[in-house]
Amino acid sequence: MRVKTTEGKHHFFRGLFGARSDGKPGYWQLVAAGEPFRMLFPLGAIIGIVGVAMWPLFVWHITAAHPGIAHARIMVEGFLACFVTGFLGTALPRLLGVPKITIYETVGFGVALVATVCLHHCGFTLWGDLLFFCTLLSFVLLLGVRIKHRQDTPPPAFILVAMGLLSALTGSLGLVISQAIPTLAPPWLLPVAKLLLYQGFILLPIMGIGAFLLPRFFGLPNRQSFPESLALPPGWKRRATFAATCGLVVIASFAMEALGIGRWAYALRAGALLVYFFREVPVHQAGFGGGSLAFGLRIALFAIPTGYILLAIMPERSTTLLHVVFITGFSLLTFIVASRVVFGHSGQTEKFRASLWPILVLCALFFLAMLTRVSADWLPKVQMNHYAYAAVAWATGVILWAICILPGVRKADAE
Repeated sequence: MRVKTTEGKHHFFRGLFGARSDGKPGYWQLVAAGEPFRMLFPLGAIIGIVGVAMWPLFVWHITAAHPGIAHARIMVEGFLACFVTGFLGTALPRLLGVPKITIYETVGFGVALVATVCLHHCGFTLWGDLLFFCTLLSFVLLLGVRIKHRQDTPPPAFILVAMGLLSALTGSLGLVISQAIPTLAPPWLLPVAKLLLYQGFILLPIMGIGAFLLPRFFGLPNRQSFPESLALPPGWKRRATFAATCGLVVIASFAMEALGIGRWAYALRAGALLVYFFREVPVHQAGFGGGSLAFGLRIALFAIPTGYILLAIMPERSTTLLHVVFITGFSLLTFIVASRVVFGHSGQTEKFRASLWPILVLCALFFLAMLTRVSADWLPKVQMNHYAYAAVAWATGVILWAICILPGVRKADAE
């Protein structure tokens, strides 16, 4: 029995760090093949659970520190950052025909993001923000060096991805300055920095990646698809200009909100989103088929502008109603797109348009989490318990997703 156990361990480590006994690549070989999502997606799911778990632990008196600031930072600079870097680090080199992300770079980003989360969890907010800024700056520079050797032109909508990364860099640096030298920082810097980091970092890439990727979910013509070319193809500048204009409108709405013009800022943000998506991704023309992934995307794409419209109606409830955007918008869309990436890179393309119960349950749990969190602020007697219940519902959905979907990160695409 002891010999068999030892052999089993050897098979396990060969599958983890090298080729498996069946000749297929092991897990770390797949990561080293330029697919950082295989490591960063699972890491992001774990960080997300850690971030929301802070609320029930606090509400049920297991921990003493109020999680408000740390929770927000961990969810943006840890959870969402893992998915953003994992997706872009996998997709951009393939799109541009440049050298892929190495395993050392992938592990380095993963370690840095974990360290960022640990600093925030321990209350070292300034150092966490500073480390995140340095990590994201390294990621941008890494991609920038590769882009110089590109073999193709990126989709025009990806100018919004660049604007989102720049928003995160500007926002995190602004937070560092506000904390390090508060007496010298102008009063508008802190609110603008938070908006750029918490919303611009995710909202702008969603617009840019969405215009390129979402037509595949709904079987629509892709208006971001151009012939392979190093020179800018005809029509590219026009679409890039439109994308950049919508992105600048979103950023202008952040400035308006920071100046106290919240109602019009939210309305402008919702308008920019709707105009952009109706022109670039006319989802309203796609019908209601497409399987569970498309269903989840419809919920997320509906929730984001709806959340901003509700904020325009009730700007005094900004902290509350932003969770419509964050939970059923940003979070759900993140996991839906991540699911398609996992399926596409593990030989499970038949699931793109299939009915998948884990995805449907994920949507239901996220919707429940959103309703519970939003209703909490109208129910002061049970407010804190609702915070905890919302976190549990969200974390349960992520655990289910991890169990049912994430095993695909260990599988190679047959092609």
